[in-house]
Amino acid sequence: MKFVIGVIIGIIVIVFMVQNVEKVDIQFFAWSVTVSRAIMILIVFAVGIILGWVIKSLGYRKKKKKAVEESERNGIKKEEKE
Repeated sequence: MKFVIGVIIGIIVIVFMVQNVEKVDIQFFAWSVTVSRAIMILIVFAVGIILGWVIKSLGYRKKKKKAVEESERNGIKKEEKE
């Protein structure tokens, strides 16, 4: 199901990109660059996907570490009872 939703969102982004091909000026501090709006949309979309993946991975690692620590504590408590 996640794959299907991802494909639908990807198609929507591609259609949006194709309809917005004008050149735009991007300014960030002292830098200034002129790029196609479609390229800018693609870059922002890719950065969003990467950031989402990294944040999800960090949350998963934290949750997994907590589960391991809890199971170790439960293992110690079981040994103490015996």
